Amino acid sequence: MKPPNNSKAAQRGLKSEALKLALDKARRGNVDDLEALLARHGNMPAPRPNLELAAAFGVEIASQTGDVTALLAGLAANDADPETAFVFLPIAASYGWVALIRAKRDVEAAWDAMPELLSDERGPVRLGVREALSQLCTQPGQSDRLVTRGLGWLEDIDDRDRRFGVAAVVLEVLAEKTVLANLVDDAALRDYLSRVLADASDAPRTASRMDSYRRVLLSLPRCLAATLASSGASGQQAEAAQEWLRNECVIAEHPPVRDALSAAIAQLRISAHGQSAGVVSALRSSLEGSAKPPRDPSRIRQGLGRGKRSRPIR
Repeated sequence: MKPPNNSKAAQRGLKSEALKLALDKARRGNVDDLEALLARHGNMPAPRPNLELAAAFGVEIASQTGDVTALLAGLAANDADPETAFVFLPIAASYGWVALIRAKRDVEAAWDAMPELLSDERGPVRLGVREALSQLCTQPGQSDRLVTRGLGWLEDIDDRDRRFGVAAVVLEVLAEKTVLANLVDDAALRDYLSRVLADASDAPRTASRMDSYRRVLLSLPRCLAATLASSGASGQQAEAAQEWLRNECVIAEHPPVRDALSAAIAQLRISAHGQSAGVVSALRSSLEGSAKPPRDPSRIRQGLGRGKRSRPIR
């Protein structure tokens, strides 16, 4: 589903006087009215939360004088069931944190709050923080800052499940054309993707039971393809990106990672990605050439085996 256009909401605060009054009370310690009103108007549970309200709340938060970090931390920590209205509270908090980053207020506190929201088990919360970050990255310089933060989170988060959860949403954001259009340091993005691929390759078999790990593998193909497409079809930058992805295909050994690379190459066949048939063919050959040889190739009849391994690389 295409996300709603909440760019106008990103430029104005709350219109509801009741919400403004509730926010004022919340800043003085009484959060009950604010939480109730946000939950009532947050459009949850539903396929899509009220992101226009969340964006307007973020703008209102950033316009406040004094410290609002404790209030946002309290909203973000709400552990409501995803099938209840109060799951909107951490979504609103994510827009509040992003608004502070945009306004250059409490920036470190805001970025430090992101991993918990990005790795949240609840789908609506992840959707909210993803859309908030995507909107932030339309601002010059913020796409590069997200890549830098993403690299730091890969190194600093010890818990594998949480680390994969964070990476999965970051990959979704970085796959957006508008986000990539504002990126300056393409090499840093490729470095980030290489580290995500390496982290996924190093994961034990038990990681396949993690929803976060599966989401990383699902997010990788689109981001890999979008990264190559954003480099263009020709020129030095395009050649560097193509060589990088060929190398990732050559060194890939982990079957799930190879499947993700195969899916990315399949996406590159779409003309909108601007890659020639020769480039796609070279990438596919690199991935096929690095496949482990079967123990007895003469006994294999293609298509008769079980599962994906019986099918050729796409």
